[in-house]
Amino acid sequence: MTIGARIQHASATLGPRARLLAFGVVALASVALGFLTFSVHQSQYLIEHYGYYTISFTFAWALIAAWRIAPVLGAELAAPARRERFQAGGVIAVCTVIAVLTVPITYKVLYDEMVLQATAWDMHFFREVKTILRGYRVDGMFVPFDAYLDKRPFFFAYLVSLVHDLTGYREANAFYVNLALMPVVLVQVYYLGRRLAAHGGALAAVVALGTLSLLAQNATGAGMEMLNLAMLLLTLQLGLIYLDAPDAPRLAAMLLAAVLLAQTRYESSLYVLPTAVVALEGWRRAGRIILPPSAIFAPALLIPYAIHNTYLSGTPLLWELHQDEKARFGLDHFWSNLHHAGLYLFSGSTLSTNSFWLSVAGILAFLFGLYRLWRGRRGWRTAPPVAVGLVAFGVVILGNLLLLMFYYWGQLDDPIVARLSLPTCVLLALALAYAVNVLDAPRRHLAAVSIGGAVLCYVWSGLIANAQHSALNTLDAELAWEQRYVASLPPGDRLILTNKSALPWMIHETPAIAIEQARHRVEELRFQLENHTFREILVTQMLRPTSAAGDYQLDPADRLPDWFVLQPVAEHRFGTRLDRVSRLVEIQPRPPAPPKK
Repeated sequence: MTIGARIQHASATLGPRARLLAFGVVALASVALGFLTFSVHQSQYLIEHYGYYTISFTFAWALIAAWRIAPVLGAELAAPARRERFQAGGVIAVCTVIAVLTVPITYKVLYDEMVLQATAWDMHFFREVKTILRGYRVDGMFVPFDAYLDKRPFFFAYLVSLVHDLTGYREANAFYVNLALMPVVLVQVYYLGRRLAAHGGALAAVVALGTLSLLAQNATGAGMEMLNLAMLLLTLQLGLIYLDAPDAPRLAAMLLAAVLLAQTRYESSLYVLPTAVVALEGWRRAGRIILPPSAIFAPALLIPYAIHNTYLSGTPLLWELHQDEKARFGLDHFWSNLHHAGLYLFSGSTLSTNSFWLSVAGILAFLFGLYRLWRGRRGWRTAPPVAVGLVAFGVVILGNLLLLMFYYWGQLDDPIVARLSLPTCVLLALALAYAVNVLDAPRRHLAAVSIGGAVLCYVWSGLIANAQHSALNTLDAELAWEQRYVASLPPGDRLILTNKSALPWMIHETPAIAIEQARHRVEELRFQLENHTFREILVTQMLRPTSAAGDYQLDPADRLPDWFVLQPVAEHRFGTRLDRVSRLVEIQPRPPAPPKK
């Protein structure tokens, strides 16, 4: 008998009270272990060395749970008529293809996504949760010599590492994962829409979200937002399936999905609360306590998240606060962030990744839904599962957005912050499906009107934003040019002294250090240069214009000491600036310090 079967058998022999007691003991022990037992240093060590195995165990258990309810999932997918499934599939395919054709597949939030890439690299090669800081080739193999534990949850990096395991290490794998997740997200939106509305309303929701430039930007990047959105929708879907007919296998699938969701983004642990609400509502509807092993041990599966949070809370350097900030949240940010949220949601700019149609029509539909919800509040005991699930998860989605308004870096019109509004956008799209279904009539054709409004906004500004928004990220363009240039050179080990992060070079297994570090490692660099440790040492720097006559000046932040002798080998213009690659030829003796007077 396998370990899983033994746990299942032991759980089955326990009565309801014994299971509740077991759950309570596990929950208290998990809180103690996760938040109270380990120091910051111990927490860092545990996640770095054992985080890979804990996430592997949870993921494997979730797959087994999904397999056990496969017939139920198959019936759910086959519920719409064949013609409706083909139409929905066609719309989803068109939205996905347009996104791929109009948005460059590249990094959107350069440093964040590079950190995830570097973490996936380490998980693939060493089964550790670390982000490489420094590495060199030893006997032909690239070996990390310095690494750290990043603040970001690592479920996305883990999935990318699995793709590396199956296909070999490729930087592009992270992009492929996100591209695959776009139709997954839209399919789930359609099926949620079908629970709220007829086929037309569900299509309206799919088109409203599928024509959102923000979704396309994230689907063609290497961030964790698409996985977070997919896991959020999956947890909600499994919750509704559980409420349809509460039993142990369905509850297990929902709870394990929620555990994985909690390890996808920082704030996604909040969705444990609505998952618990749905679980309890299932108990009420079934008239009995349902506690499979996954429910009893779910708090234990969240211990790695708690330990990781202990490390983050005790490492202020990872908070990335502005110079004048002392805390991550504050009341003084609220009104300013609310103003920026309005600027983003209702912008008509061709550079904004929003959808004016989704914001306006979606918010009106959401308010209409709230009105209908309030009128029907007395019938909550017999409310359909989709109403219970959307209320439970919707409250947390809106609460998360409200919390963002108090965050020091919570301006939605900031391209880096806008991605945090994706769960809210899904909520607005689903509200639109509901409103279309309730208000539609034979002569109104509201589904067609909604689809037409979304498409019109997409043509008006969304498609332009798809193409132009990435152009704002000149840092990524500069880095791509530098890497293409280095790749065109004859084979050989090179050391890069970069004016950007060293991470992009590390994931290409090219040794690199920042120029700031190079200033403090003069003797080490001189030794490597004189002993030909590397074929050559290259330096990347930026020059800024100083006059209309075409004069340029080296950016002071990129300047090396005067005794570093550089030979420029390549330049490329980006806007008004010049990106320069130089070869380090010599490091002359440091001039003596002037005598003290």
